[in-house]
Amino acid sequence: MISLSAPLKEPVILLANGEFPVHHLPKYLLDNSETIICTDGATDKLIKYGLEPTVTIGDLDSTKLSEHESPGLWVPAQDQNKTDLQKALDWCIINNIIEITILGAGGIREDHALGNLHILAEYQGMVELKMVTNHATINCEQGNRIISSQPGQAISIIAIHPVESITVSGLKYPMVNQRLLPSSRAICNEALNHEFSLDTSDPVWLFMNHTD
Repeated sequence: MISLSAPLKEPVILLANGEFPVHHLPKYLLDNSETIICTDGATDKLIKYGLEPTVTIGDLDSTKLSEHESPGLWVPAQDQNKTDLQKALDWCIINNIIEITILGAGGIREDHALGNLHILAEYQGMVELKMVTNHATINCEQGNRIISSQPGQAISIIAIHPVESITVSGLKYPMVNQRLLPSSRAICNEALNHEFSLDTSDPVWLFMNHTD
């Protein structure tokens, strides 16, 4: 796999080929990033939007562009046992890129969106990773955390695997040392203040809906 000759500026935006950013938060992140890595056909969407990719990576079966037509570094990656998003994250790790925000990973196809959530969990701990869609900021969390929020902000917590113990305070519906199975039990909670605490023995997806 092709490597960099010089380091990229972080934080890095990794643009997937799902629903393109239209909410002002992911659009702001995209517009103000100096490094945008696109997975395959996301390059076409980015160029149509008016920006240029720093890197295009994947099996390159979705883009209508060729290497000579696309600006930036062109990285073919043909491993069909991995998605283009996984290939892009692997490339980032090889090139010592550790702070990454994923955009464009939701919407359009539910199977891809669900798969991308599992990729978020798979790579957590290898890099500093979060996903920002047109509806929410999504992190994979484990351990004891104090998390910034807005009063009234919709918060959902979903277990990836059975969680032996989870404690949450500062939300409308607190939890104290409870077991949480993969289910809808802890969705649609609500932040009471400008921060809340989360202590979980096992990884969970944390969805924080945009407030406007």
